[in-house]
Amino acid sequence: MAADAVQASLNGRFTYRADKGESWRIMGGDGPVAGDCEDYSLTLIWLNEGRSMLRFWWALITFKYLLWHCLSPSGAGHAVLWRRGHGWTDNIQRHVVTRQALKSQGYRLRFPYLFPLVALKFLLRPVLRRI
Repeated sequence: MAADAVQASLNGRFTYRADKGESWRIMGGDGPVAGDCEDYSLTLIWLNEGRSMLRFWWALITFKYLLWHCLSPSGAGHAVLWRRGHGWTDNIQRHVVTRQALKSQGYRLRFPYLFPLVALKFLLRPVLRRI
């Protein structure tokens, strides 16, 4: 399935829900899903990589995708997803845009979450969820 179709499918099922603490996860299943900005981005990677954990992690290791911490247009902490050769997306816009378009909408990119940090957030998810 093409990346646009994958994202459209996720968009039709996704509802934003803030999490308690930092509980980064992939939202599974084919029905309705709820999560925050990191969950949306991670799920989009997983879906684009054919629901394969091996391909998911390889895509992060090889910088095919990068999650970026940014400030949203409202000034709140937020995560956006960059995909090499495609552009930027998040759970607010729900479509791919250029870096310039992202900035012109008021996003302020801060720093990327590199693979080791993403892996650590996954491994510590049960602990961080309780904080």
